[in-house]
Amino acid sequence: MHVKLLLDMYRHLRSNRYDVVHCFDLDSLVVAFFACGMLSERPLIVYDAHEHFPSLIARTYFGLQKVLESALERLLDAFECFLAASCDGFVVVNAALSKRFSVFGKPVVEVRNVPSLSWYDSAPVLGFLDDVVDPIVIYVGLMSAKKGFEQTILTKMILDKLGIKTCFVLVGDVKGAKALEALKALKGFYPNLADAGIRFTGYVQYPLLPGILRKAKIGLALIQPASLNYVISQPNKLFAYMIAGLPVVASDLPGIRDIVSKEKCGILVTPGDPEEAAKAIAALLQKEELRMSLGENGRKAIERELNWEMERQKLFDFYDMIQGRELSSGSLTPDTLSE
Repeated sequence: MHVKLLLDMYRHLRSNRYDVVHCFDLDSLVVAFFACGMLSERPLIVYDAHEHFPSLIARTYFGLQKVLESALERLLDAFECFLAASCDGFVVVNAALSKRFSVFGKPVVEVRNVPSLSWYDSAPVLGFLDDVVDPIVIYVGLMSAKKGFEQTILTKMILDKLGIKTCFVLVGDVKGAKALEALKALKGFYPNLADAGIRFTGYVQYPLLPGILRKAKIGLALIQPASLNYVISQPNKLFAYMIAGLPVVASDLPGIRDIVSKEKCGILVTPGDPEEAAKAIAALLQKEELRMSLGENGRKAIERELNWEMERQKLFDFYDMIQGRELSSGSLTPDTLSE
């Protein structure tokens, strides 16, 4: 299905003319390069790099041995750079990716993947989880080993041993052999997950997510440093917790640290250390003033700057600039766009 989509994209690009082709993901950049690169009136090509694709692809999709993963990552890195050299501009989601593509001397704009205020503030109230008595610790997103599923489960079990009552609400699907194996072991340990204070919701439609976030006390993001992509990432779930006013307990990785430390909106823990994560959760549940303060800091940061209502203007200004049109007042200049 995906290959068919890419072929359809290629045919569409060859049979029509455009001013700009916006390439979301590395595979669409490949299609645009071959479809548009040789045209006499080539459109501007913008690469939207919201991940570090060489490390993400090499270390996530194939299950290769470490040495082969490293070799494939280097190969994909060189291939992506080769294609990027022909681009006319770049849209990225964090400072690390901005630095990566600024070497090509083309405009780079950092547009963070943050929620809109209206998405959360105008969302409907849900009756879901009204029966839960214990404080809710929430995880939002795909659950895999690399995203800390096993660490999340171990953290819950440690809290239970300490006699600290919580309900872990896990919003999303479980994916990957290791994560599914951990889920099987969990069900063996806790025959009735709901009675043990663990709720799996499965996939939840995006407009309904705020109704679940409102029920929580703490947000979890125990990402593992499985690849450079995860090390530099600023997960969407982090901003979702912040807009809900939830303090976060998150892995101390550079991308996450840039947000959590600057905004003072949570507690950073060592990746792969569930005991440290459990202690952080316990501290937040026992110190309500701290929990409320960190949550308020996150919400204020969203209201001040980390919201889509503000970020989207960067994208508009970027397109004004690369197409040679007069920039709107207060918009970014080529120099600031590439910083």
